[in-house]
Amino acid sequence: MDVSFTRGAREKSISSSPTLKEKIIFGAGDVGLNAMFTLFSSYVMFFYTDVIGMNAAIIGMTIMFCKIFDGISDIIAGTLIDKHKGKGGHCIPVLAKWTIPMALTVILVFLVPNASVVIRVAYIFVTYNLFNTIMYTYVGLAHATLPTYVTKDSVESGQMFVFKMLFAAITQTIMAMAILPMVNFFGGQNDQWAWVKSIMVFAAVGCVFLYLNVAFVKERVENENPAENVLAGIKSAFKNKYWILATFVSLFTNFILTFNLSISVYYLNQVVGNMGLMGTFVLMCNLPGIVVMLIMPSIMHKISKRRLIIIGTALMLLAQIGFIIAPVDSVPALMITALIRGIGFSFPMGLCSSLVGDSVEYGELKTGVRAQGILFSAGSLTGKIAGGLLTSIFGVFLTAVGYDGLAQVQAASAISGINWFFKLLPLAFMLGIMIIMLFWNVDRDTEKLREAKA
Repeated sequence: MDVSFTRGAREKSISSSPTLKEKIIFGAGDVGLNAMFTLFSSYVMFFYTDVIGMNAAIIGMTIMFCKIFDGISDIIAGTLIDKHKGKGGHCIPVLAKWTIPMALTVILVFLVPNASVVIRVAYIFVTYNLFNTIMYTYVGLAHATLPTYVTKDSVESGQMFVFKMLFAAITQTIMAMAILPMVNFFGGQNDQWAWVKSIMVFAAVGCVFLYLNVAFVKERVENENPAENVLAGIKSAFKNKYWILATFVSLFTNFILTFNLSISVYYLNQVVGNMGLMGTFVLMCNLPGIVVMLIMPSIMHKISKRRLIIIGTALMLLAQIGFIIAPVDSVPALMITALIRGIGFSFPMGLCSSLVGDSVEYGELKTGVRAQGILFSAGSLTGKIAGGLLTSIFGVFLTAVGYDGLAQVQAASAISGINWFFKLLPLAFMLGIMIIMLFWNVDRDTEKLREAKA
């Protein structure tokens, strides 16, 4: 297949750059996604175990089984986005048609009936997949892929991705502080309907920000070399070494994010003994990222993404080691190490989607297929794998160490297990990011391929 572009097509695709307004509105779309997904990802395990009293191992295994369908749905969604174009382009029509259905399905997740265990598990399986595997996959992937249909310029699209991560961090921080007060306002943490009412509020807010993307963000780039079918797209993806590396960076980054937003609920509640610190803890984790990502678009021309991520990961490692050796009962140590770790985390979190974006042109030049929808399905998939797989593993782990969600006082083995799970496992993911970035040379290798095709 001829991978060259006509001069006219290339000039048309890059002649009009996205405005600052578009970049900001695109980024704000993550307010819409995170308004729904943060409550789901952070508290769904807690809701199942501590609010409606489900066994943690049963929930963990149910969620793990749901992950089987996630990979399939992401690949299918990526192919649909690349192959089908509607009014407004490839991604905008998806946001326009499927945002409200997505909002309705996340509400269903929390409407678990008061019935037998079998009926509850079946309901959880269906609604969890309906929201996470189908609706959120399609809408979230369309939004994640959108920058590559707005511009081919790697810096411009990179800045869009940074705005996306910026608004994600802001939303996660605000929601971490707002969720429990809102649940308490509607009836308390043990009241199922209080959770339902809260997610209804957040879902309504989320729809507004996603429809702003529909109204103001414009697609400019046509996919001239889409994959012929799903298998062709997958084949081209696995020939793209930088897509593989970017996928693992995204996976490890999202594992760490899951610790910050989800596993931390149990750590603060059982080890520290104060779940009320959740808002402050997430603020410490995310506030540095908000500041860093505000300035990151202006420094991306001067410092490579590779170097920024290496520096950030080194800071995370130092902070995590400090957290491990600090006294368990020291709240200042918890918050200070979270703050330092948050500074470091902002770099891989802010740039992991941009790494996938950088792999698109490399893959096109390498294989003759521009399958950005499938390539970005990895970002969507890794986020869900990180949240779902880690949550499911943690659920089985909780049962193994004797955790009982309805018990007034947990066993010492459960508290100790949560403590070390929360402290030690993130180290492996941080080291994984560091090692991968030592082999990241996509700009150099893309330029070599471009010169070879000239």
